[in-house]
Amino acid sequence: MRFLLPFLAGIFAAAGSYAQSDVVLKKKTLGDSVLLPTRELILPDPFNGEKALEALFPGRHYNLSTTYKNEMVNWTCPTCKAVKYPDANADEVLPFPYKNGVATRLINTMDFSDSTGMQYKVISFNHSEFEEDGFQTSRFTGGLLGLAKFVKTAEGWKLRMYAPAIKAYGAFSQAPTPKPLLIGQDQYAFVIKHSNGPGGGPFYSTLYMIAGINGTYQQIMEAYATEKTGGDPEEGDLSKWTSTYSAPVSDKKYFRDIIVTTKGNYDTADLDGFPEEVARQLKKSKKAGKFTMVQLFVYKAKGYELQPGIQVKVI
Repeated sequence: MRFLLPFLAGIFAAAGSYAQSDVVLKKKTLGDSVLLPTRELILPDPFNGEKALEALFPGRHYNLSTTYKNEMVNWTCPTCKAVKYPDANADEVLPFPYKNGVATRLINTMDFSDSTGMQYKVISFNHSEFEEDGFQTSRFTGGLLGLAKFVKTAEGWKLRMYAPAIKAYGAFSQAPTPKPLLIGQDQYAFVIKHSNGPGGGPFYSTLYMIAGINGTYQQIMEAYATEKTGGDPEEGDLSKWTSTYSAPVSDKKYFRDIIVTTKGNYDTADLDGFPEEVARQLKKSKKAGKFTMVQLFVYKAKGYELQPGIQVKVI
């Protein structure tokens, strides 16, 4: 099924503002070292996220921002080995780096310090297929997410961990903003809320977690249908909910358990999106009401796994 994010109207407004530019964008050819996870890079203090992005991808820089931010680095790499990265939308994906070129944009810069006082910066960035007009209009394609971690040293900000591409999330070739979460002693993960749904709703969200493992960043958890919004009650969209997540302090030094707490309203005539064991419990309760659902995720081997016995309370 083709999906549509709830911020469709905002995206079209942004696209309209970009269309006012008469600039024909170009791209710069880079060598295959641009994607090496072991590359070395030191940046001067104070740290600047946009400058860090340009150092990682030294292509052609453009700033077309007006009422919406639209700053990017355009590049191509004919000698790079193209790889297909998965897309949370499950649509067909193009090999990256894209044959037609890449537009890379900074998403955010995150600040951290550990128990020893060491300072870190992590930037997240978004890859989309190069367009001469600077558009991001591929409605059913996620933005390919990448992360880079820098540590402050006497020489400057040194690149410590680099994952140029991980997975595509979101829509209109735009990945959602990662949110940091402390999951262990001096151990941070990054949570992505990926939302989709048919035109007009309802819109479902899935939480994805990314963390550093074996010297790179990779996805380690997914929690499905953690939010349901929109839709028309007259068409049967009667249940809605939202979720919060946490990693409570425990005796686990790393990869603490993750708790996802979901609260909302349910109607037994609309149980789409609920885990099967939860739907069965709700059917045995009253026809409609408020509910709280608690899911526990425990780290095992290569990632977090949902534990059986989901807690459900009906009000």
